[in-house]
Amino acid sequence: MRIHIVEDDFGVRDSLIELVSAFGFAARAYADGESFLSAGPPAAGDIVFVDLGLPGMSGTDVIRWIAAQKRAARVVAISGKPLGDIEMMLRELPATPLLRKPLEADAIAAYL
Repeated sequence: MRIHIVEDDFGVRDSLIELVSAFGFAARAYADGESFLSAGPPAAGDIVFVDLGLPGMSGTDVIRWIAAQKRAARVVAISGKPLGDIEMMLRELPATPLLRKPLEADAIAAYL
């Protein structure tokens, strides 16, 4: 299993890489949705942490793309936006777990 992190904030992305690595998982990180998509679809057993507030291609578009794959990876949305905004973003998506920023190690570990 590989962990993919799609997060534009360098500090959050770097912290997630360190945390996931400390739990013994290989992580690949992307600063935007476009670079994640260009790497090809994740494997069915992978986990993708996706920031909803990405520049360019939105996090919700990334989640839709993952869900459309024949064997989709698991997705966990992350966001620091207000809850009302997040609920509107997730409304038309497949059921997607959400973690609010600031992220906590125990919350991340629960999905690994």
